[in-house]
Amino acid sequence: MFNIHVIQALSGDSMLIEYNDTSDTKHILIDGGPKTVFENFLNQELKRIVGVNGTLEAIMVSHVDDDHIKGIIDLFTLLKEENDNEDNLSFNINHLWHNTFSETIDLDGSISSRLNSINTIFGQHGLSSVNSVFTFNSINQGNRLTALANALDIKINEHSDNGFFSLENNEDAILFDKLSFTIIGPSKENLKALNDEWKAWLEKQEEYINRNQVNLASYSDKSVPNLSSLVFIVEGSGKRVLFTGDARGDYVYEGLKKRKLLKYGKVHFDILKVPHHGSDRNVTREFFENVTADQYIISADGKHGNPDYATLAWIVESAQMQQRNIEIFLTNKTETVNKFINNYKMSEWGYKIIFIKQGKNSLKISL
Repeated sequence: MFNIHVIQALSGDSMLIEYNDTSDTKHILIDGGPKTVFENFLNQELKRIVGVNGTLEAIMVSHVDDDHIKGIIDLFTLLKEENDNEDNLSFNINHLWHNTFSETIDLDGSISSRLNSINTIFGQHGLSSVNSVFTFNSINQGNRLTALANALDIKINEHSDNGFFSLENNEDAILFDKLSFTIIGPSKENLKALNDEWKAWLEKQEEYINRNQVNLASYSDKSVPNLSSLVFIVEGSGKRVLFTGDARGDYVYEGLKKRKLLKYGKVHFDILKVPHHGSDRNVTREFFENVTADQYIISADGKHGNPDYATLAWIVESAQMQQRNIEIFLTNKTETVNKFINNYKMSEWGYKIIFIKQGKNSLKISL
């Protein structure tokens, strides 16, 4: 058995893998969504599927963005309170996969320090700096999660000898019984590129500030660089699933190429978790022509326009061009999705959309 439960995660991601060992059913959680997701959806689904006092073989945080990590922090906070009160833990957790910002991009701590200084100056001038503050808080949330895991004696990144997961650090597949995980990204080049982007962005903000143009620095706040996403392939029961977090499509494709998984420049999966909630800023039509699947997962609720109309069109048009009938699993109906369905009739374009049913907290995909 190999199932994926796509949890209602609003604007974020949260998915639970369910699989069979020789006799036992086991579970691995990938991401926890943003604020309120654990309280309103994830906790209930973990109790229903894993069971109270059940065990999660691993929790994997794709990256430290709030819409992926906050629900995991809420879970760990609950467990810490139970542990402090000497109560039975709601869930037992064997492993945590968690690449921190300091281990991947900000090796000397200078980026976080400079970002904090910029946010402080914005605040002194009464300016809004939503994106950079949000990103800085997400970085701190990553450190908070590490502290909670240590307090709970949960093993952190034990499956990677060098402290964090990357394409170079993890050349061999990682096994959970008969389920295998192959790390596709980030790569050394990805991390170097992101480090360079951060330094260039900081220099631009600091230049504005030095010229007493703090308002321009705040305005350009929307261009905060990406954080680094963990990308991996899960294989079990003869099926392959590609989990992409919020990674850029070109980074994902390059990782697949470096792993020698491409054949004539293409690769096919049973399921593709579409990067970054279906944002068209992370993918291209070419990506979906070369990285194909029978089923696609998009977790989004319309925030920031996700999933974008173009992304849905690229998926469906690429599939029709290659004469593939596909299914798209969506967590929420949005204005964009409704517009797309009206313009791309399912019967004409050879696709089907499945939503989380009203009143339910997740949908189940059986492989």
